[in-house]
Amino acid sequence: MCRKGYKWLLLALLFVTFFLELGTRQVYNAILPQLKIDFAAQGVTDARLGGVGSLFSAVFGLMLLASGLCADFFGRKKTIVVGTLLFSAAILGCGFAEGLGLFFALYGVVNAMGQCCIAPASYSLISQYHDNSTRSTAMAIFQSANYFGIVVCGWAAGLFADSGAGGWRRGFWTFGAAGLVWAALMQRFMRDTPQPAAANDRPSVKAAFAALLTKPTAILIAVAFGMFMYANLGLRLWATAFVAREFPECGNASAAFHSLFWLMLGSFIGLFAGARFLDHIGSRRPSIRLEVSAIGLAVCIPPAIWVAGASSLVECCAALTTLGLALGTYEAAHYPAMFDCVEPRYRSATTGMTGCLAFVMGSAGPFTLGLLSERLSMRAAIASLSVFFLAGALILLPAVFKYFKHDYIGDSK
Repeated sequence: MCRKGYKWLLLALLFVTFFLELGTRQVYNAILPQLKIDFAAQGVTDARLGGVGSLFSAVFGLMLLASGLCADFFGRKKTIVVGTLLFSAAILGCGFAEGLGLFFALYGVVNAMGQCCIAPASYSLISQYHDNSTRSTAMAIFQSANYFGIVVCGWAAGLFADSGAGGWRRGFWTFGAAGLVWAALMQRFMRDTPQPAAANDRPSVKAAFAALLTKPTAILIAVAFGMFMYANLGLRLWATAFVAREFPECGNASAAFHSLFWLMLGSFIGLFAGARFLDHIGSRRPSIRLEVSAIGLAVCIPPAIWVAGASSLVECCAALTTLGLALGTYEAAHYPAMFDCVEPRYRSATTGMTGCLAFVMGSAGPFTLGLLSERLSMRAAIASLSVFFLAGALILLPAVFKYFKHDYIGDSK
């Protein structure tokens, strides 16, 4: 298949992989109300439930560094296939858990080690096959798998949980098995694409770190991403429980659907509108991707407070949609802004390094929100996320006004 045709086939393969990665991650989040009931005899608390998510985020972040380097040094196809096999097997095993111990081990550790292999290699491949005329759009299509996976798998997990005693296990079994099958299909149809480097250009760990650490803009983008991830990880883990508790007319499936669908719908619209805008303006104003990143984070603040204060399910859904629009706008700009400052040869490694920092910074979110829920209220916990959106926007200002012109490398494939 020609390069032009293959770049869209590759995007489709990576789309489904990302769908399964983020979707299986949401299965746990969607069944928290049921797990608290089923494991009540073991003294399960909100903080312990959130602790599983925090452990996952910390391991995911730490291992992102290794996965990005592995993708650049040993092959992106191999990294993606092995990672999919690993996280799918872990998700399948979670269906046999009789307490939180197995969730800590399989979901929090093994699952994280597999899932961290997907994004760095995928974004690197997409950036290699798509230039500035289609790169933001291609990355937006890939990122949208995140939204579809979260909504579909979260809603399905909620339906399974409502089906009777132990029904929540079927979500892990179903999506874990699907991931194992998909890994085999990727092995068959994905090319082992070489890196965009000359034959005598030998990669080095030192150069990979230098590609990030010598660029103040990239460092600030990474730290702001950490603020975003704290809020995003906490929101996604506790959104279903928040809706189920504050609006008790919802069952597990309904709470999972409403807490995720409206947030992801807004994110989907913001993502694609933002991506098309960036692709249209980017060639004339390269700094626009960084500027939109800062604006997107700032605009998240009012709807986050609105979600926390919503007095009805309808109002909550409207607030979640508005928050999603702002989140999607930021996500449309984040990776293209980063890649504006990073050499193509080390984009997988840089994605891994920045993701490592962001997830380690954000890993406290799920646990802290659970703790705030117990000490104050879930509404107060959700409202506290606005502080981190504000911090992220402020962190990007020096990059916008001082460092970007020097760090910008221009378009390269």
